[in-house]
Amino acid sequence: MIHLQPEALFLKDRFVPEFGLTIDDNGVIQHIGGPHPEAESILRLEEQVIIPGFVNSHSHVFQRLLRGRVEGANPGASFWSWRKHMYSLVDAITPDAFEAIAQYTFSEMVWAGYTRVKEFHYLHHGPNGQPYDNRHEMSLRLVAAAEAANIDLHLLRVAYPIIQDTTQARFADPHIEESIALTAELANLVNHPVGIAPHSIRAVTPADIGRCVSWANSNQLECHAHIAEQPKEVSWSVETFGHGPLAAVAQHTTLSPLFTAVHATHLSPAEIELAGQANIQVCFCPTTEANLGDGIPFTRDLLASGAGLAIGSDSQAEIDPFAELRLLEYNERNRLGHRRVLEPRSLLAATTEPIAVGSPARFLTLDCTHPSLAGSQLTELAAAIVMAGRPDCISGVWRGAVDVRQYPDAGMLNDLLQQLRS
Repeated sequence: MIHLQPEALFLKDRFVPEFGLTIDDNGVIQHIGGPHPEAESILRLEEQVIIPGFVNSHSHVFQRLLRGRVEGANPGASFWSWRKHMYSLVDAITPDAFEAIAQYTFSEMVWAGYTRVKEFHYLHHGPNGQPYDNRHEMSLRLVAAAEAANIDLHLLRVAYPIIQDTTQARFADPHIEESIALTAELANLVNHPVGIAPHSIRAVTPADIGRCVSWANSNQLECHAHIAEQPKEVSWSVETFGHGPLAAVAQHTTLSPLFTAVHATHLSPAEIELAGQANIQVCFCPTTEANLGDGIPFTRDLLASGAGLAIGSDSQAEIDPFAELRLLEYNERNRLGHRRVLEPRSLLAATTEPIAVGSPARFLTLDCTHPSLAGSQLTELAAAIVMAGRPDCISGVWRGAVDVRQYPDAGMLNDLLQQLRS
């Protein structure tokens, strides 16, 4: 066993001075506190602190290739015009290309401080919707990419039975029963957590989303869905189903903490209350939502209602968990017109993997001499991390007692872009 001794350890919701981690040869935390007497060696981390690794709860890895390519001058640009660019990219992606971009993007996440990613995966089939010989080909490519990048993967297989565009055929199983069956099969095939993700009420009826939620509840698996991301989506839902998206889904199932509403940007007050009563998770993706002009969610109201908090990099317009947390707070300050809306320590605690005895060691070391953190007292450090931290203040990303952080391979990305453009 080895003991890592930083200046302080972020435990639950605060920094505890002189606490460190004792980690066994399997990478499992055996002791939290001062050096354990059975530790064979002590690694002192001078002027560094340990915080848990961030969880990226909503990601579409292949969209990393859109960064910079959809930012040209276009006064009429919107989420819907962005989606057309995204679909043209989907048409060109082969399994080999998918694995390569996934490995690069996962590596970028690790460099930025994410130690776990929940991949909202809907690129299942070949062009024109033709299934691959192995129905799980693209899912297995994600698994290989995550393992190569040293990030823990939670694979959320998307259900997308209703299509309105030829490109969407690559996403679509014929019916919801097949999506559920393939998700169950995948869960037995891979050594990673698997859940189901009915894409949205644009692609899955509220009744079928309800079936996915109920199936996930009965199997103690997570279910994620895009909910109320766009005003147009909400208006259509009210017109078609008589309710906003979350309320429409709730008519067909029992929502629970296993359900994550991604974005939840345009919920009604009644839906915010519903989210809290069910203790669902809400996953905000502030950098993507800002990039797409989606709007600002009622973050304070949702958290006060009893909903849980998660963050995601979504379209990969930016991969930076510090920026996600900071933008959450700044959005609320601008919306409400005052400062200090969300508690920084609570934001850190809610969006990172818990550090506990018996759990795999997944954590970050931060350099307290870095310009973004220098001068902060321990009682101020969580606020400094949220309001000024950035990936280059990270001195290490740890799996067990091994620092796996390395600069992403730009050559891999450039080669891939060249192939897709040729």
